[in-house]
Amino acid sequence: MAMNPDQRGSRTFVTAVLLALTGGYLDAYTYFVRGKVFANAQTGNIIKLGIFAAQGEFSRCMDFLFPILAFCLGVLCSLLIENYFERQGKPYSRRGVLLVEILCMIVIAFLPNTEFFDICSNILVSFLCAMQMQTFQIFHKKVIATTVGTGNLRKGVEFLYHAIRKKDTANLQASGEFFFILLMFVGGVILGTLISEYLSIRSILVPAALLALAIVHITAVYHRYLKEQA
Repeated sequence: MAMNPDQRGSRTFVTAVLLALTGGYLDAYTYFVRGKVFANAQTGNIIKLGIFAAQGEFSRCMDFLFPILAFCLGVLCSLLIENYFERQGKPYSRRGVLLVEILCMIVIAFLPNTEFFDICSNILVSFLCAMQMQTFQIFHKKVIATTVGTGNLRKGVEFLYHAIRKKDTANLQASGEFFFILLMFVGGVILGTLISEYLSIRSILVPAALLALAIVHITAVYHRYLKEQA
């Protein structure tokens, strides 16, 4: 099936790098600024939900249930955005998702640094990370995660194994791509740690700027494609 113009820009390696930097940065932000939690992935929240449920501490369960529900809502929202633009016949769905993410980050940047608003901020981060995870899955013809690192680490080692066993440069290149995105994720964590120390709650505007760059890149690829087709 032919790739639509919107996908061409959103599936480039440049986009993957910008989103991986954003994903790592957000983990550092929620940890150092918003109550020492990781809001990108929900495995920890699901485990803690089960633990407190088993211990009968149902009031504590709500602390972890809301981010999980926000994550689910983020997935649904990204699908609704994609469906809307498909029905309109306009190739803007991925840029629409990025715009929603940016707006969420701007809102978070102005939420006070109190326990209640930290919880609200982490819920919003769970929401926007779910949107990113759902919408941006394939880059350079590979399934690459930009909000978590475990899958990329596994795939990097897997392709490295095949490269060594088969003496195959294609597998070696694929392995390098997964490890590079993982490195960019770590770079985002480092960047988030350093900047959050100085800008506190406003530091989330930095990943918002990274996503704005992603929108510019996707748009440039889109218009270049149209020019080539003319």
